[in-house]
Amino acid sequence: MQDVPPILVAEDDDDDFYFLRRAIRQAEIENPVLRFRDGSELITFLTQVPTAESASGERPWWLLLLDITMPLVNGFEVLQWLRSQQDLPRVRPVMLSGSYRPDDIERAIGLGAVDYLVKPITPQVLAQVAAKQLAVSLQS
Repeated sequence: MQDVPPILVAEDDDDDFYFLRRAIRQAEIENPVLRFRDGSELITFLTQVPTAESASGERPWWLLLLDITMPLVNGFEVLQWLRSQQDLPRVRPVMLSGSYRPDDIERAIGLGAVDYLVKPITPQVLAQVAAKQLAVSLQS
């Protein structure tokens, strides 16, 4: 059986995380979920994870659901940090926000986010995003 990469969730709000986790289950996504309460916890984790390679020699892609507004290190700062890193697991960041602000979307995409979702996130939307990111990562 092939190991499935975890879904990384950087979300400081307990209620938002609860509903996001529920949407993941309802979307029947079986990847393990790892939660980080702020960007600094996520960065610490990513710097300590060995760069794993699959049997084919490829590093797997990890889906990162990244809240914009978090204490200590926010989502935009995490995106900037990710851009400067070379030896990490390959991460496909999807930004999460409580509002639809065109300037935030433009900034997030400009910093490397592959998608931008407005909370609350339904299981259908989450399943579509996860499937899309998996398909893209398999082609890379």
